[in-house]
Amino acid sequence: MKLRSIIAAPIAIVAAGLLLSACGQASQIPGAASISPAAAAATVSSAVASSPADQATSAAPAALAEVGTFGQVLVAANGNTLYAFTKDIDGVSTCFDACAAAWPAVIVTPGFAPPTGVDPSLVTTVDRPDGSKQLKIGKWPLYFYAGDGAPGESNGQGVSGVWFVEGADGKLVKGDAPAADAEEPSAASAPDPADADSAEEAADPADPDSADPADTDSAEEAADPAAPVVSLAQVGDLGEVMVGANGHTLYAFTNDPEKQSTCVDACAEAWPPLTVEDGFTISDELQASGASVIERTDGTKQLAMGKWALYYYAGDGAPGEANGQGINGKWFAVDGKCKLVKTDA
Repeated sequence: MKLRSIIAAPIAIVAAGLLLSACGQASQIPGAASISPAAAAATVSSAVASSPADQATSAAPAALAEVGTFGQVLVAANGNTLYAFTKDIDGVSTCFDACAAAWPAVIVTPGFAPPTGVDPSLVTTVDRPDGSKQLKIGKWPLYFYAGDGAPGESNGQGVSGVWFVEGADGKLVKGDAPAADAEEPSAASAPDPADADSAEEAADPADPDSADPADTDSAEEAADPAAPVVSLAQVGDLGEVMVGANGHTLYAFTNDPEKQSTCVDACAEAWPPLTVEDGFTISDELQASGASVIERTDGTKQLAMGKWALYYYAGDGAPGEANGQGINGKWFAVDGKCKLVKTDA
């Protein structure tokens, strides 16, 4: 199930329903948690992550390729599908901050070559607030989607009715993306997002039996409803860090003020909040770590441990993965003392 969310700037949400104090005080909270319905397909350093930049000055940052039933549409140099945002009025990019976490801009450097098969007169750039230049074809600035882990995927198509693939003529190609077949070898996980340049590299192959990160139902089904909503588990080189009831790694967002959540809408598609229901429990080893609940704008309640609101990463397809670690230098796993773990996964 792919959920469609309207892109918006992050909104600070006041922490509410404080059940327990910060790390260091005992806690005992009874229930079950689920991944927020805001979850959708999910994130990138540039297929999931920060802006895919540092392209060679003579290389074409985009090309044309067959994607599903859309025919030939614009894709990045790494083959990942590119999208336009219909709220970018008059060719001006309006997707920044949390929006850009889910929809990283295609950044170009001077002297780049126009995509083969595209009229060079359609190829321009638009300035972004950070001084970088974003590729624009026709009147549309172009973006990656965090939920696309490999070439041929088009999980961003039609999200919120405002994100669409684009053809060689600079026009949007509308319509639904074809359903993904779990048996197809094209199913892949997001590239390692700890490296901000990883979006420019080919995606790593994944287990074809792993759940589609865009399908939040599969993630919820994987979790035992009676299990603690958060516990500790060994995750790669990160050591013991917090994981959800389904075993997936949990993350904190350094842009969040203490016990507040600022990741909503497009950001929450790539970083689904760990939402809880009344009567939830946490694991025994975290009883002294402190837990509280944050009221989100959609009425759901998000778990915070210590000062940090907790999130899943849509690019993690299975327990033990930590593809979200270090994305944009703002997303990190959390240890049992509610401290951010800033080592590489």
